[in-house]
Amino acid sequence: MKKFLVRFTALFIVFYGALFLLEYYIDNQLQKSKNILYHDWNMLFHGQINEPMIFIGNSRTEAHFDPVLIEKLCAIPGYNLGLPGASLSAEQLLWKSYLANNKNPKIVVQNIDLYSLSKKEIPEKSQFLPYYNKPEMFQNLQKIDSTVGLEKLIPMSKYRGYESLVFKTLFNNLDQSKQKNKGYNAHIETWNQDFAKMKKSLHGAKIKYSQNEIDQQFKELELITEDCTIIKAKLILVWAPQYFELTQLQQPTFLQVKKRIKAFTQKNKEIVVFLDFSESSMSNHKKYFYNSFHMNKTGSEEFCRQFSDSLNKLKSKIIL
Repeated sequence: MKKFLVRFTALFIVFYGALFLLEYYIDNQLQKSKNILYHDWNMLFHGQINEPMIFIGNSRTEAHFDPVLIEKLCAIPGYNLGLPGASLSAEQLLWKSYLANNKNPKIVVQNIDLYSLSKKEIPEKSQFLPYYNKPEMFQNLQKIDSTVGLEKLIPMSKYRGYESLVFKTLFNNLDQSKQKNKGYNAHIETWNQDFAKMKKSLHGAKIKYSQNEIDQQFKELELITEDCTIIKAKLILVWAPQYFELTQLQQPTFLQVKKRIKAFTQKNKEIVVFLDFSESSMSNHKKYFYNSFHMNKTGSEEFCRQFSDSLNKLKSKIIL
């Protein structure tokens, strides 16, 4: 029996060690990858961004803020760190990681809308898997997903369900052709059927939002504001244009939340500015959108011009 236990233990150690080495290799390769899902994270963790202005938020940030165009119009370099699918709580994964590895920004542009103020599942978990060894990532990921603690102890368990990613990484076959432009992901699409499908699913009702979720996400916004106070950065909250029919379906929560944002801004007026484009004239025209929530390239270019005009008026109040 003793001999069996010794052999079993030895076999377990060899098997565990092999899995650990495989996980280390996969993590290491992804941390060097230029794949669209990992490229910005790798730049962030290697401290290679360091711009005076960063844009944070969900997919509306990623699709709407073009740092290259905005720099051309405002002479302020920036980088888009939009995290598709993220609420403000999930956004902390990126925000804390950025602060830990890059120079503090002077301007933080935060997308704000009802999606960002609603609780969401962790967005596209595969993008976080190679970075469990980064303390700021792991600590904040644990708050959202309780399984990551066990996944860190059991090598390769975090890649379950992502076998395709593992094999593509092993054979150096991960797509690296698609790239964003300083984090900005332009969409050339025209209006699609997403909104029609959503309206049909509502059966004539308005979109319902949880007040508890909104309250929780405002607490996350307070944490970001506190960080901006500490690093002496101006926090610019931006509600970008959205299609007017979506706004109608979000009532009365839409107006209630905007009123709350204005009160929050007034309370923190030394740090926070609110730029509201949610009901701009752009919102009435489908040509600027590919669905009710996201602008296409034509829309984002026009929006960036409007945003840049507002930013230029604020520049005298910001020490760069």
